Amino acid sequence: MTPEPPRPPVRRNPRWIALGVVAVCLGGLLSYVIYAKVATERTVVALAATVYRGELVEAADLTTVTLSGDPSVPTVAADQAPELIGQRAAYDLVEGSLLAPAAVTAATIPAPERAVVAIRLSGGRAPADFLVPGSPIRLVALPPADAQPGQKDPQAGKTFVARTVSSVPGPDAGSLFVDVDVPAAQAAVIATLSAQERLTIVRDAVR
Repeated sequence: MTPEPPRPPVRRNPRWIALGVVAVCLGGLLSYVIYAKVATERTVVALAATVYRGELVEAADLTTVTLSGDPSVPTVAADQAPELIGQRAAYDLVEGSLLAPAAVTAATIPAPERAVVAIRLSGGRAPADFLVPGSPIRLVALPPADAQPGQKDPQAGKTFVARTVSSVPGPDAGSLFVDVDVPAAQAAVIATLSAQERLTIVRDAVR
């Protein structure tokens, strides 16, 4: 038998090798991007209609949206939507906004022996960025604007423990309209002090 002639050595093209390596790397990177996007996506509850504070939440008021990004944003998972129906809005829930876990409550607002009082605060009398609904606060009574030196006022310095229901900016720079939940027995005094512009707010730590 005649032996087969030796085969010439196969020459590998470095360009094709480099292109293959790049393709593999790009494929891996694309797979990671797709995985990261899917891993951070979640379906959460949003408002399909505005629900005002104290109103019952109905099924037609809710919808779902898919989010991707920072998971630290407080939201309610879509599969928990049925549990929200029949509860009450803890504060005004605006159409199109995401629903926060503390946005609904089973309790009637205000609760028995409680009252909600609207107060107006001029600039510098409230830590505006910290008055989220449900935050614990103290209302501190100030002396009258026309108080004379040495004149004592029975209300000055009194504090009233309350919770924020809602807050919106006022018409003047820095001013705020704040709805507060207070004991019903103190509501009249707090409303009077508010009308006299003698209240300031202290934001307490959450306990």
